Amino acid sequence: MKKQPLLTAVCAIVFASNAIAEPQCSAVSGPQTNALVELYTSEGCSSCPPADQWLSRLKNQSKPIGNIVPIALHVDYWDYIGWKDNFANPEFAKRQREMATLGHARGVYTPQLAINGQDTRSWLSESRFKSEIASINRLPAKAEIRLTVNAQTTKSVQVSTNIKTAEPGPFVYYLALQENNLQSTVNAGENRGELLRHDYVVRQWLGPFKVGADGKINESHEIQLHPAWKQPELNVVAFVQNSATGEILQALVLELCED
Repeated sequence: MKKQPLLTAVCAIVFASNAIAEPQCSAVSGPQTNALVELYTSEGCSSCPPADQWLSRLKNQSKPIGNIVPIALHVDYWDYIGWKDNFANPEFAKRQREMATLGHARGVYTPQLAINGQDTRSWLSESRFKSEIASINRLPAKAEIRLTVNAQTTKSVQVSTNIKTAEPGPFVYYLALQENNLQSTVNAGENRGELLRHDYVVRQWLGPFKVGADGKINESHEIQLHPAWKQPELNVVAFVQNSATGEILQALVLELCED
């Protein structure tokens, strides 16, 4: 993929959740820090499919690499090449630029991997990737997240979010609804003729929401569902971030309730 202003070309992921399962379809983060892994990708980018494939392989590994909460954010800035990515959202490109600035990255590109807000290409080396994840997982968590599904229908899911931080600060939190086992047949652009498969694709993005001055928040959010989305493949992700530095304090994933 040729460079565009502030763009280059090269990504990754896995999943686990240092989460403690609780009754009533809920989860709470543990005492250590989970690694938020953000993949910025696009179906219009010829160098992105290998990263998407690697993500899917990691999802099916029998031995988890670590406590990881992955999200795949499809950006829209390659749509002009000829293929409109139906999973893309301009909000994801905006976040990518903001996080690159906060993390002092050299620019934004696809596929791009960020671990707890820091740009990295460690997905190209399994040992380096494992080392980065392990170093984050060893850190005591600076925040606790508790997610509970209060109500769920074919049209929406209501999620209670309870957050406590170890100290006050300029903290915000985000919620995301992601879907696994997606695929597209691309009919134009750089990936023309390819059948692309994706996991952890963010379908809904909510936030940022401010955490209270006392480092606490207890809110309920209603997340809209599309009829075509497969509910057994949906997860809710929450993470807490320092809005001044981009540091990720904690992340958590919760599967939707079974019928």
